[in-house]
Amino acid sequence: MRSVDDQTLQPVAHFVGIDYERVGPGEMLNRLLVSALEVGADWIAVTADDDVLYPHHLETLHGESDDADILYPYCDVEGRAWSPNALFDAERLRRENYIPATAMIRASLCADLKWKTETTNGWEDWDFWLRALDAGARFKCVPVITWRYRFHGSNLSWRSG
Repeated sequence: MRSVDDQTLQPVAHFVGIDYERVGPGEMLNRLLVSALEVGADWIAVTADDDVLYPHHLETLHGESDDADILYPYCDVEGRAWSPNALFDAERLRRENYIPATAMIRASLCADLKWKTETTNGWEDWDFWLRALDAGARFKCVPVITWRYRFHGSNLSWRSG
């Protein structure tokens, strides 16, 4: 939460979802989306609770948002010898999920597609990216490091990698 507070461009609102009911990430994102739409957000910036946004994260992405529906930046990686940093490649995205969930997405696209609670590939973010691609969404990679992707023993990404 501190890394959101420290942004050079402050968000319209900052919503945090705690999954006490164990409904899963897709349902939690949909619940948070309702709140974001109620306050009139044009963009949804998704991040996990264990990742850290650098102060220029939102400002950098917002500055690149004119010709995109989904923006994703580069990141530093902590706790794993791996990097997701890559320019957008639609064919690669159809084969593998290389775009982290920490992205900025046009709110109207989120409202149209929503996150699925059950997916065929097991990943709500990859499922969302594929459905956005099929819907004609414009993806844009911003090759600037704006956040830290943290892997540790208790997060889902760690267990699957």
